[in-house]
Parts: sequence; C-alpha cells; structure tokens
Amino acid sequence: MSHSALFGKVYGCMAAGAIGDQLGWPVETWDYERIRQRHGRITDPWADYGKPRKAWDPELGFGTDDMAMALILCRAYLARGGRITMEDFARQWLADFNPEPYFHCMRNTYELLRTGYSPRLTGALNIVTGSAMMAAWPVGVFNAGDPERAYGEALGIASMYQRGLDMFAAGVVAAAVAEAMRPSATTDSVIEAAVRLAPDEPMTTFDERPITSLRATVERAVEIGAAADDVFDVRAPLYEEMLQYKPLDPQEVLALTFGVFRAADGDTEQAVLGGANIGRDSDTIAGINGQICGALNGAGSIPDAWLTGLRERDGHEKLEKIARGMTALLEGRLERLQSQVAQLSEMTK
Repeated sequence: MSHSALFGKVYGCMAAGAIGDQLGWPVETWDYERIRQRHGRITDPWADYGKPRKAWDPELGFGTDDMAMALILCRAYLARGGRITMEDFARQWLADFNPEPYFHCMRNTYELLRTGYSPRLTGALNIVTGSAMMAAWPVGVFNAGDPERAYGEALGIASMYQRGLDMFAAGVVAAAVAEAMRPSATTDSVIEAAVRLAPDEPMTTFDERPITSLRATVERAVEIGAAADDVFDVRAPLYEEMLQYKPLDPQEVLALTFGVFRAADGDTEQAVLGGANIGRDSDTIAGINGQICGALNGAGSIPDAWLTGLRERDGHEKLEKIARGMTALLEGRLERLQSQVAQLSEMTK
C-alpha cells in the first residue's frame, strides 16, 4: 500500500465516521417511522434538522461524544508514539475530558480516575452502554490488517470505562476496522472478521433475548441485511428482531450497524445514509458504518458535498493533522516490522 493510499484509508475512516456522526445526531433515539414522517430521509450532514448542534471536542467545531472520545484515544496513541495501555488512555482522558456534557457512565469513570482509582478497576463499576464501541475505531486503525490484535487491544482499552457487552462490542468494531484497512479487504472479509472474533459465549442480560451471543447477533443481522433490497428496506426486519430495551444497548447497536453494512454492500454513502435513517442510536450506527466503509474504500468514496462540508468546519485542519499523525504511526510500525523480518531472516541463514 502506498503512503498516499494509507493516508486515504486513515483519513477516510475518520472523515466518513465524523460525517456519519453528524448526519445521525439530529434524529438520535427516534424510530425510523418518526424520521420518515418528519423528514422523509435525512441526507445532508450539515443541514439544520431542528436539533441544536454542539461540538463536544474543544478543538473541533463539529462532532458528538462519539468523535470526541475517539480523538482522546488518538491523542493517547500520538502522545505515546505507538501502542498504548489503558494507563496511557487514562492519563489522556484526565488531560482532555470535560465531564459536564457526557452521559453519566463516562462521568463516573472520570471521577473515579480523578480520585485515584486504577483504570483497571473503573470500568467494572460502570453501567453497560454503547460508549466504548462508538469510539473504538482508532484501535482498528493502529492495528491495520490485524483484526485479532485489534480485538484484544480494544477489550483492554474499553475495560477502562465499560464492561460486558460493550467491551466485547468495541472489540468487534475495532476488528472490523482493522480488517477494512487491509488493501485487499472486501465487504465479506470485514464481516467474516467481525463474526469470527465476536464471542459466542452466552450473554448475561436482564431481559428476554432470543439471540444469546454477540456472534449470533452479528450473523443474524448480516442475514437480514443480505435479504434486504437496500438500506431503507432493511429497517423493518432489523427492528422486528434486534431492538432491545434502550437504543444505547450495545447488542442492538452492533446488530443494526452490521445489518445496514451488509445491506449497503459496504458502499460508504449508502451505509452512512442507512445508519442515520434507521434511527435509535443513529449517530453511532451511522458513524461506525462510516468508519468501517471509509477504511475499506478510502476518502475518495465519500460524496464530494459531504467532504466539502466537513472541510469547511472549524477544526477540520486539526482532524486532518491527527489523521496524518496516525498514518505516521502506522508507517513507523511498518518500518520496525520490516527490520524485525530482516533480522529474523539473517538468523535462518
């Protein structure tokens, strides 16, 4: 992969994810019928759909908590100059995190870290939401082409502020992004990586769920997506089988995400549109679809009007700078790996 192609995948992941986050935000928690009745279809990430927008990250003029949390993780990688531990993430969290606008699970982690609790304990004391999976893509980018490593690393990082379903769902998302970063990746190979690494152990939940593991969840969602005509046709059957008690439930978010991804056949525009217009946790569903598809197809797959709007936002230069920094980290990893291979080859002579 050329350096420019690598940057295209890294920036594509970030940009398409940010755009999906923006497009889904105005209708977050709505059901798709309400979206259809009020707006028909939402298609413009930068339009005013009647919900005030706010920028969660102080360096950007756009983005929800999904984007802000992911950028804290990116800064932890860049500050470390390579692979990070949850302690590295915790230090960056304490430096960058403004708890005021966040959901209480993340505020809880911040307060525990601030008062001296180990980051290896703080996630165990939290409620389960989708707050880790929404920001797992930097782990996939850093571990480009290695979904197994991405999955394991994401579990450790996510455990700082989540546990159970969301910790594992974050691993699955990171694995999908890592696979999508491979030059020869396809829609099918991304799905295969997600299914293979999703745990098949029975889940412990407090409601009745006919699907009892995350692996079965992804498999069934993909079946539903494959049978749909398009990303709008897939909404009703996904709702019928996959909705849970709250839109932030990580099993539901994972199911709607991969159902839409399959129905879109990995097309960036269609996957982002489908994720936003399906409602429920729409900013996260559209954002993750953007992340996976942007990594799979590169920045060139993002519609020109969407990308132009992103580049006009305050703070875009900082977003692009982070993308270049993450690309440089990958290039450094490649050089080290090539050196290691050369040294090992010498030993076999």
